[in-house]
Amino acid sequence: MSPLRIDTAEFTRRGERAEGRLELPALERLRTLLESTDGALDWRLTGRSVLRPDGSRQALLALRLDGRVPMRCVRCLEPVEVELQVHRDYRLVSSEAQAEAEDLDDDACDLLVGGRDFDLAALIEDEAIMALPAAPRHVACPIAATASGPTPADEARRPFEVLARLRGRGSD
Repeated sequence: MSPLRIDTAEFTRRGERAEGRLELPALERLRTLLESTDGALDWRLTGRSVLRPDGSRQALLALRLDGRVPMRCVRCLEPVEVELQVHRDYRLVSSEAQAEAEDLDDDACDLLVGGRDFDLAALIEDEAIMALPAAPRHVACPIAATASGPTPADEARRPFEVLARLRGRGSD
């Protein structure tokens, strides 16, 4: 699959919109973090240009990314599907130096260096990687249901019993 490339200046100036699907096998960096390469990421990119008070124009991009990726549960070590939903807004700048100089307190959107041959697939893959959980796990993990002993919910209700067991003075 050839990488998705756009001219960010033209894309935002024209207010274009693009969308598509990237299959997980095509995303080399992401797939190394996954249990398998079954699945895809659906994406939508919207560009716009807004007039600034000084009369110049500011280029903006909005990326939406949705998908389910197979990972390994840290509790039971079985496969678990992780839902990814990324909604990110970017303000385009012309260079890394400009991004570093302007990246002070702009919480509204991230700064992104645009260009005539911008690699959109790499941006989508970067955002998917950053959205992955550090410790993926099932909502209701099968191992937690079969494990002996108190569950975290039980321990929360009886904290002093747990402390007594830890000190070696069982409450039985």
